[in-house]
Amino acid sequence: MSTTTTSKVLPPINIRKWAEDHIDDFRPPVSNKYLYRGEDFFVMVIGGPNARNDFHKTASEEYFFQLKGDICVQTIEAGRIVNHVIREGDTFFIPSNVPHAPQRGPDTIGVVVERKRPDGETEHQQFYCDNCNELVWDEEFDCKDIVEHFKQSMEAFWADPVRSTCSCGTRVEKPAPVARIDTDPQVKIVRQGED
Repeated sequence: MSTTTTSKVLPPINIRKWAEDHIDDFRPPVSNKYLYRGEDFFVMVIGGPNARNDFHKTASEEYFFQLKGDICVQTIEAGRIVNHVIREGDTFFIPSNVPHAPQRGPDTIGVVVERKRPDGETEHQQFYCDNCNELVWDEEFDCKDIVEHFKQSMEAFWADPVRSTCSCGTRVEKPAPVARIDTDPQVKIVRQGED
């Protein structure tokens, strides 16, 4: 069962087993797969590692439950990046219109619940400069399929030297997958190939 439509009552699903059965579907950059696609909301299971440096901003709320391992969800609040460490077993809620960037290390499994977007409602995929923290690109689009469309939008941004270069001259490159997330003494996202 790859995508479940909630048009009828279905038997319970063991998420851990489901994630194990679909492990090959969790591929960077986003590493997500639909569990349910209902009329009002959808549920995704998201495995790690991911390889993202974008921020997602939508007019709807998002609910996170971290089933296995610890992750970091970065948000833009008052013009700065804030790191929220979501430990195994924790939940996390993001209000509407808050740019956020989930960072997931290897062997992590999370569940994210989002409202289904009505036709014509747009959302944003934003990229910020690692050097000066300025907004480099804001892609506004009507996302028909978050699993496929997000990946396509990211790849197009990274491949375009004009869109992916900040006014300070720094290029926002395609990131390597997350290798680990250090949390002591401060949060640091370590990517594969870095020490």
